[in-house]
Amino acid sequence: MILAIYNPSGGCGKTTTAVNVATELAQRGRSVVLVDLQADMGASISVGVRPGNKHPSIFELLLNRRRPHEALHRIPGLPNLQLVPGSSALTGVDAALRNARQPERRLADCIRPLAASVDDVVIDSPSNFTLLSLSVPALADHLLVPIRADYLSLESLAHFLRWYRDHRAGRTGLARLSGILLTMVDYRREATREIVDIIRVHNRRGVFRTEIPDDPRVCEAPSHGIPLMLYSRSRASRAYERLAAELLQRIERRRRAARPR
Repeated sequence: MILAIYNPSGGCGKTTTAVNVATELAQRGRSVVLVDLQADMGASISVGVRPGNKHPSIFELLLNRRRPHEALHRIPGLPNLQLVPGSSALTGVDAALRNARQPERRLADCIRPLAASVDDVVIDSPSNFTLLSLSVPALADHLLVPIRADYLSLESLAHFLRWYRDHRAGRTGLARLSGILLTMVDYRREATREIVDIIRVHNRRGVFRTEIPDDPRVCEAPSHGIPLMLYSRSRASRAYERLAAELLQRIERRRRAARPR
């Protein structure tokens, strides 16, 4: 499966979710490739690959300078997890691809050969609506949408869902929405319960039961180059374990429902 952690808004927990879902899937015995599509290389840093690393990145793949499997980077301590690193050069990737033939297909040409050889590809998607980010829903099988549990996130979620429904209408090639994930949830804040209730009421079964709590360990783990799942048995790490189980259950239910009777 190709799973994209996707939300055009920043600051919602995409990178943390991508890294820790990929880690938990790998710890369950699945072979996983984590793809970092962000110029700040947050996912790469979170698993120990620092900026300036000479290993080939997704940028070289997009420009056809390397073959997909040449960019795979193994993660110490996680034999089932590999990384395609991000790159600061991704800030200029749209311009670099502007004159390329079928630039909207470049990402698929990079990712699909990798997906054919592993159980799961998990994509840390870029923010904003760019050529690269718009290529992700057309490539992925499933979208997981993290949303911060605060007031300003309500409008950004509504905007994204309108965009998604408009683009999915009449198109079979767009990824399925596996669910909305509430992140950075802190019920000590007065408005949190109201915001969570609004999101759940308006999206019903579209929202994961699992919520990711606001947890200081989330910010600590990347500075050590270790996924949260390995760094600490914290509230957030346990929540990501539950999320991975719930995600796999949802996907399996949909797969069974789609079987011809």
